[in-house]
Amino acid sequence: MLAGVDHLLDRVRSDERSPAAGSAGTASAALAAALVMKAARRSRAVWPEAGGAIAQAAALETRLWAASDELERSYRRAVEALESGDQEDIGQFVPAAADASLELARIAADVAELAVDAAHHCDQAHHADVTVAAILATAAARTGAHLVAVNLLSRPDDFRSSEARLLVERSHAAAEMLASER
Repeated sequence: MLAGVDHLLDRVRSDERSPAAGSAGTASAALAAALVMKAARRSRAVWPEAGGAIAQAAALETRLWAASDELERSYRRAVEALESGDQEDIGQFVPAAADASLELARIAADVAELAVDAAHHCDQAHHADVTVAAILATAAARTGAHLVAVNLLSRPDDFRSSEARLLVERSHAAAEMLASER
């Protein structure tokens, strides 16, 4: 795992165009899902349904990595379209980059809400883990929402902007609730 993190960090800090913010947001959400899995695995004695949370977290992580791949692809296409000035390509690829960013925010908000469910069932020794999971997921949702705004080229009236803001609010509310439960 650490070798994979090191590899991701090397790629993010490189002078390559991608991976960048979207990949960092994905990694944050994936760490959040991993923390939920850990809390559930370590809580089987007090939480008989922990296996369901483990499966949900694993499914969300799988979705995250698929979304991350699409986010990188759509970002590259959008930048190429913008650099070429081709209006047809801009109209096609820039909104697609916003869609991919919105998917990151959606999944991250789902991870934050799964962290809340885990917090209410897991061994309380792991409450801090699921709280941090919700905080990391909120950061990922905010990342996705910011990238939606950037890719919509200052069109805050687009439905994707509204949905992204709601997803951030959902994840933030989850993190705040868990942090207040200490």
